[in-house]
Amino acid sequence: MANFGRRSTDVLPAATLPVAPSPVPGNKAANDAAERLKPAELPKVTSENKVTTEISTTKEKIYLLLMEQIDLTSASRLPREDLKRQIIDLIGEIVMEQKLLINQLEQQLLANQIVDDMLGLGPLEPLLLDETITDIMVNGPNQVYIESKGKLTLTDIKFRDNQHVMSIAQRIVTAIGRRVDESSPICDARLMDGSRVNVIAQPLAIRGCSISIRKFSKKKITLDIMANQGNISQNVCKVLKIAGAVRLNIIISGGTGSGKTTLLNALSQMIDHGERIVTIEDAAELQLHCLE
Repeated sequence: MANFGRRSTDVLPAATLPVAPSPVPGNKAANDAAERLKPAELPKVTSENKVTTEISTTKEKIYLLLMEQIDLTSASRLPREDLKRQIIDLIGEIVMEQKLLINQLEQQLLANQIVDDMLGLGPLEPLLLDETITDIMVNGPNQVYIESKGKLTLTDIKFRDNQHVMSIAQRIVTAIGRRVDESSPICDARLMDGSRVNVIAQPLAIRGCSISIRKFSKKKITLDIMANQGNISQNVCKVLKIAGAVRLNIIISGGTGSGKTTLLNALSQMIDHGERIVTIEDAAELQLHCLE
């Protein structure tokens, strides 16, 4: 298998560049003259952009050829590892037949992407598996933001086109019996783990289909953990424990991402196991410790 390496950056040999005089301490005129004699910075000629384009074109060609050979209905029933193994074999055959320049690592990454498209949520799968990410925001096919540890970051993840984003959105909403299209462009849904999802499709979405996924930590948070982390003081922790134990009314309010659900989950451990609990919520976000 031929490896597709990047060519080194082409620059002029250092011997051809003029050498500027060294600075003279305390002599402003000499230093100004030396500054003017410094050679202009030469533009670097790089093939990185060209290589990136060639790789993308090669992967797109492999993807199209692969789709012609796969029965999507049968493939979707296979276990993930079996499907991935068969796709890697098919990609290898296509690379050999078409004599394409793509190394084995890139073939495996492409296979992962295709399996994620078939069985999961495509490019969003790695983000969903990352427990440090709390928010995923898709603004069309070319802009995906994440929120991790309270900081918003633009990722390099991209979809093939707007139809690719729409297919992922349709997969999310149809799992709970909903739909999203031009006649019903706004839809609220949730993932299997209870993460909240909001989808806005065209014509309301300007830059293409938008998907917002609000993830929730699988790690259980208690009042004691919040106090030890400095989220609340020890005195407030004691007050909340007493208030929950004696069944006082407590109102929790705050902005998006401020920790309302986290605090309510932590407070739920103070509810007696014999109590009946009624919750009214649009999405299944609560993870009541008292029920475990």
